[in-house]
Amino acid sequence: MKNPHSYWLRFEQEIPFELEDSFYWCLSNLEITRFSFENNPENSSTKTLYIWLPEVEWSDCHKENLVKSLSLLANPFDLILPPCKWIQVKDEDWSSIWKKNWKPDPIGKSILILPAWLELPEKFSGRKIIRLDPGSAFGTGSHPSTRLCVEALDDDPPIGKKVADLGCGSGILSISALSLGAKCTVSVDTDSLAISATKNNFSLNDFSERLFSVYHGSIEMLEANITDEQFDLMLCNILAPVIKLLGPSFDKIIGPKGKVILSGLLIDQAKELEDFFTPFGWKVLDIKTKDQWALIVLTHNSFN
Repeated sequence: MKNPHSYWLRFEQEIPFELEDSFYWCLSNLEITRFSFENNPENSSTKTLYIWLPEVEWSDCHKENLVKSLSLLANPFDLILPPCKWIQVKDEDWSSIWKKNWKPDPIGKSILILPAWLELPEKFSGRKIIRLDPGSAFGTGSHPSTRLCVEALDDDPPIGKKVADLGCGSGILSISALSLGAKCTVSVDTDSLAISATKNNFSLNDFSERLFSVYHGSIEMLEANITDEQFDLMLCNILAPVIKLLGPSFDKIIGPKGKVILSGLLIDQAKELEDFFTPFGWKVLDIKTKDQWALIVLTHNSFN
């Protein structure tokens, strides 16, 4: 008779590339930690999610609820996930399996996202290295909205600027800003898991603690941490409805010559956001797109 404790269930689900961060968020909320995403060599628009679960703890009802929770994440994008697979497997070394799927990830002209356990490949030695623990929170650099933000920072480095990161996730944008010459960063998020992840990822990179601050909260924490001057730049890679909710307060924290980089937007939401911010005295400097995602750069209408 087999020992049920020595068997696991491996859940496999093909997902569209743009849903990766949403799945991170969902699995973290469900306190599921043994999972990984693997690129599909024959299809760059999808990834495969693997979750390992102890068989003895997962009834049919629990499995149905998990599938339902994940399927709901596709609804805002009018997508339907293909059928998933449940496979019984023997006990394995989860840490090794999870880590083997991660590779160094170059972004823009000068940034390299490097999983913390990997050595730096010689061919990337000239890049600015951002070391991350990719499993700790959404925001690994693979999502198009995150890549748009990092590329925007890379194209126009925030040298000497005071930078706010609203909805910091894993801290990747704050760390990128410092790597590209920012004077200091203040990172906030309403998710305590994201705060822990950001602090952990900062510890993996060689920055003085005087250069960065991380707080649990939202835009009110950024306002509370304005000392002698407002922020020169705010990074905001969150969903459009949340941006609209917080947008009227941007003036309180951004200086008269400051800029805001908005991402996490679908392309068809860009005009809607432009129209929303115009009455508040903001104008669009630039719009960039990647796949079905858009990034908007705002500045005060009075600043030319």
